[in-house]
Amino acid sequence: MDIELNPFDIARDAPTPTKDKGFDEKLPASNQARSKTLLGRLNELLRTCDPANVPSYKGRFSRIWFAERIHCSASTLTTSVRLRKALNVWEEKHRKKMVPTERRTYDDTNVVLLGRKSTGRIVRVPVTISQALSAQTKTVPTLVWEDGMDEWVADYARHLTFRVKNGTSSVEETVKKLRQFRRFQRTHGVQYHQVDDDFLLAFQGALESDGRSTTKRRDEVLSAVHDFFKWADGRGLLTNHVQTAPKGEYSDLPDDYVFPISSEQVSVSGRHGQAYLKWVSTLAGGAEHSTYGARHTPTSSEVLELGEIVETHGRHKVRNRLIMDWALLTGARVSEIVQIRESDLPPFDDISAFFSDDGSPKMFEVWVERKNRGRSMLRVPDDLALRTAEYIACDPERLAIVNSGLGGTRRNDNFVFLSERTGEALVTDSITRIFRTFFKKAGIKKANIHRLRAKFITEKIEMQLDRLQEGGVYVDPTSNWEETVLVMAAKDMGHLHPVSLMPYLHDILQKRQTKDGELEVRSAESRAQSLKSFVNQMQSRLETHAGLAEVARLLEGEKVSEAIDLLGDVQDQLRELIGIRT
Repeated sequence: MDIELNPFDIARDAPTPTKDKGFDEKLPASNQARSKTLLGRLNELLRTCDPANVPSYKGRFSRIWFAERIHCSASTLTTSVRLRKALNVWEEKHRKKMVPTERRTYDDTNVVLLGRKSTGRIVRVPVTISQALSAQTKTVPTLVWEDGMDEWVADYARHLTFRVKNGTSSVEETVKKLRQFRRFQRTHGVQYHQVDDDFLLAFQGALESDGRSTTKRRDEVLSAVHDFFKWADGRGLLTNHVQTAPKGEYSDLPDDYVFPISSEQVSVSGRHGQAYLKWVSTLAGGAEHSTYGARHTPTSSEVLELGEIVETHGRHKVRNRLIMDWALLTGARVSEIVQIRESDLPPFDDISAFFSDDGSPKMFEVWVERKNRGRSMLRVPDDLALRTAEYIACDPERLAIVNSGLGGTRRNDNFVFLSERTGEALVTDSITRIFRTFFKKAGIKKANIHRLRAKFITEKIEMQLDRLQEGGVYVDPTSNWEETVLVMAAKDMGHLHPVSLMPYLHDILQKRQTKDGELEVRSAESRAQSLKSFVNQMQSRLETHAGLAEVARLLEGEKVSEAIDLLGDVQDQLRELIGIRT
């Protein structure tokens, strides 16, 4: 039930109601006896009172009016199942006799208490289905914002009322849960088709940080949101957004398709003991116990171990290492990595294109399509772009695929990562299968290549926290710096919505928190082993390429002698590099 204080219970034209002399104010000590006594009082009051004399506001009879007469609090009427049910049944029966209470607009004694939330009112609206065999009129709880009715939630409420045939109070409870999600969604400007597991996990984190709801309540809210999106998908408002059947039953989807909102099929026991299968949210159960939250993010040492295993693998080790680095250094999903084309990067023979006029490396931007969510930008580090261009131009295994599958012709619209069997783009399922083997050899459990994206995000947020802490700013879950960290990290990664990074930040802050509640600074050793240091290990190679780019510029300017001198320096760097590698 949506609890709202009735302003006419505080100040109204009618005289202030007095307590009923027929009921003793003293209640029994035990909860069971107290509940039984209050129920008896309420039933007696409902039997004798005239609905026309009961104050009403916004289509509801005043709860405080009843509470004053049976000597309990208004909250007791709404939290006690038996009291609430008795009052709801009576209210539905006598709604037509309701007389809205009026108040004098210019009475100085009138005081109106505003609700705790200024947006998102739930209004009970009578709805009539006239096209049925017999016209039906039912009350539908409807969510209304300052800018109008929430159409999707209103349609869903009508569906629950007329199709599912849920009671009004049950539907209203569902709408209350959806109001929490819609308020969060509207605050962050996220459209329905953009809602995915990351956003739902951020919403879950917001519920937890709020501290006013239990784990059970949070799970109920997430389950209600999941059911709402299943309904939207079934109605065609969204397409293949939530899984509601085994993948084999989707004839138009590839095997490697990833639903934006994940589901799992479980066996549920019904009210009368019967069992049935249902697709439910993987997030229910709390972030620590959910299927989604249980996935492991590889540590820096695990990433280094994984890289060594990939590099020592016999076939296509250069390709596999690049795929790993695209996920690790850009945060790209596997479905985005397979979209990368030769035209997204300069050709390797134009090495000067990889550097600015002053010789500093460039950061490249590559645009990819995300299923059901539009275009997304990947920020590609200089070294990764250069190594990818070198792989396209020089890797013998890729050139063999081009020669056999593409007739030896390279084109700008060719995909970077090709299938040896078809010559077309490598499919995501193949990449997942290949890296499953690598993760197993590295001993990394509960993780796959998709978790390298989580490692990338985590490292970016860690770097932002380190920078703030170096400047004397310490971020904790209660500070106003949270949003700053998210915006900084999102900008660095090219993300559209910083809120999608919120669960990662909360996880990092939780891990940094000490027993006394303080947040410890990441140790120098941890930072040295981080992904940042891992990337820095490749800079000597990039410096060599920068030298070659400068040689190319000197030759273009016919400064041959200077080019020869600089080439000697490059040779020294190469010898040093060989010594390091060996």
